[in-house]
Amino acid sequence: MVAHQAALGIMPRSSSAVLVAVRGPRESPCLLDRRQLELVGEQLPAQAYHAAATLDLDEASRVIQQWATAASTAADRGITDVLSGPAKGYRVVGVGIVATVREVPALATVLRSHPLLHTAEGQLAREVLAEAAERARLPVHYLAPKGPHEPEHAELAEAMRHEAGAGARNTSWQPSRHLPC
Repeated sequence: MVAHQAALGIMPRSSSAVLVAVRGPRESPCLLDRRQLELVGEQLPAQAYHAAATLDLDEASRVIQQWATAASTAADRGITDVLSGPAKGYRVVGVGIVATVREVPALATVLRSHPLLHTAEGQLAREVLAEAAERARLPVHYLAPKGPHEPEHAELAEAMRHEAGAGARNTSWQPSRHLPC
C-alpha cells in the first residue's frame, strides 16, 4: 500500500511560527494539523537582535546564539510531534516556508540599524525552522508570500501554500478555519 503524500507549511514570526500539515491535491486540500510553535520561552527575549542592540558584540552574539539554540530545540520538537502524530502514515514530501530569504550583513552592522534588526530576526527564525526541517530529512522550499513557486511536488505544495497562507492578511493561519479530510 502506497502512503498518501502530505506536506508541512510554516509561517515564521519573530519568536513563533504557525505549522500546518496538509494533504492535497490543491483543488481539495485537507488540513491534518495546525499548531502554534513558540520558538523561545519567556526566559529569552522575543526579539533577539533588538535585545542585543545595546550590548557589546561578544554579549550580543551570545544572546543571539542562546535564542537560536532554544528556537532550534522548539522547532525540532514541533516538527517531530507533527510527523509522529497527525502526519504519521503519510509520506511527507517537504516543508514549505512562507517567507522571502534575506541577506543579513555582519552583526556590528545589523546592531546599528533598526530596520536591519527586523531583517536579521526574520532571517534567524527562517534559518532555525529550515534547519529543523533538514534535520528531519525533509526538503525545504521557500514559498514567496505573494508569488509563484516551483517545488518538485507542485500540486501538494500549492495546496499547502493555500492552506498555510500566502501572506499576513490571509486568514488561513487562524484556528477557526478547518478543511475537512
